[in-house]
Amino acid sequence: MAYTPIRSGYTGPSKNIGGSSEYHADLKILESLPLAEKIKAFDSLANQYASIGREIEFSNQGVAGKRYSTALPMDDRAQLLMQASGAHASRPGWSSFDYYVPFKGKSRFDKGAVEGASIYLPGVAGGKIRRGTASDYGFYSESLDPSGKVLFKVGHGDITRPETGDVNVLGQAPPAPKLPAATGQQETKENDGADEVKYALFQQLLNQSQQPSLTQQLLNQELSRLMPTQGLLG
Repeated sequence: MAYTPIRSGYTGPSKNIGGSSEYHADLKILESLPLAEKIKAFDSLANQYASIGREIEFSNQGVAGKRYSTALPMDDRAQLLMQASGAHASRPGWSSFDYYVPFKGKSRFDKGAVEGASIYLPGVAGGKIRRGTASDYGFYSESLDPSGKVLFKVGHGDITRPETGDVNVLGQAPPAPKLPAATGQQETKENDGADEVKYALFQQLLNQSQQPSLTQQLLNQELSRLMPTQGLLG
């Protein structure tokens, strides 16, 4: 999928964001979304923040102070996302991430580094952004794919500085690649092409790797689950 960062308000003081730690953001990604897509989504956010001189800095215990950057090797990005999600309190069905977005070269503890910072979430090509407020989540936005499924949501925005109206995300998702049928295996209605698309994406990522890695192991697991009769890379 293609992602476009869409602003979802601004960081704010605790009293305006649902009572949580001030000036941070809370991003949730549909747990069933493949790891490769989670990395792509975070890459889109990291690039957006870099363009305005900011960086993503995780804050939960165990990952506090670690920063996400597209300059990191993919293995490191994958491991960091898994660590950050694991450090957040469990939210069934979602991978959750708490972070600040300080200016580059500044700490989240430096005055003026995180106050009133723009909050973004990944917009899905052909989908839409839906807005709202909640007593424990402040101002928030949900990112829907073209089918109407919520893939991302981000909250703890300042309710006194909301964005107005829903947003239709421009662009269309790229067409699904055509793959040869697996030997001795017939297509099923349940697959409906989704597994083939995932397989192609994971296979492409594996082909780009030069040696076995954490990410390769994870992708191999997905490949084995989706296409058990296909050969996997070592």
